[in-house]
Amino acid sequence: MPLLTRDDIQRQSHFAWACLALLALVACWFWAIDKHNAAMGSLAALAGCLGLILPPRERMTALPWRLRALPRRLDATVVLGTLVVSPGYGLHWFHGANPYDEMVHLLNGTLAGLVFLGLLKADGRARPRARLVLTGAAFGLALGILWEVFEWATHLIGEWTDTWTDAALTALGATLAAAFTRIHEPGRAEEPNPGTMAVSHGPTRAGGALGD
Repeated sequence: MPLLTRDDIQRQSHFAWACLALLALVACWFWAIDKHNAAMGSLAALAGCLGLILPPRERMTALPWRLRALPRRLDATVVLGTLVVSPGYGLHWFHGANPYDEMVHLLNGTLAGLVFLGLLKADGRARPRARLVLTGAAFGLALGILWEVFEWATHLIGEWTDTWTDAALTALGATLAAAFTRIHEPGRAEEPNPGTMAVSHGPTRAGGALGD
């Protein structure tokens, strides 16, 4: 069997590939304005995103079944997250007197929350909205705290107020993702068998809104 079949290609998200093309343009723009390190960093990030998006995870039995069932429309989240932070590193916006850092934490918290919720809802079970929101908030808070620990360990952290506001904004983003996401993923089995989950259990359409 070829590494990529026609079905594998048809499952790909058109929006995710459009975001990849935009990231490539950002890398070219950085190079054109003599931000060569930022350009090479963007290209490295593009390669990483491609490595996450391109493989046919739906039929990669070594992966956890929830990951294989993750909707392809969520592939765009990792690219969008990269695009959001690119100006911060390439143009040093993280160090300016602006709300850019706060915006990044809020948006990336939302994107991470969408992926977490996609994994959670892969079993097809309908969950109460309040439960989704609380779960999303807990995930976002944990993610925000872990990221702040990473910033502290790598000496990236700023003032102490930057720590708790960043963690709170990441939690808020994940909470918003849970508040507006679809409660139930249609077309998924209620009781998936991790050992025998078929490719058809995964998404069959490309593209689509991230929060659907």
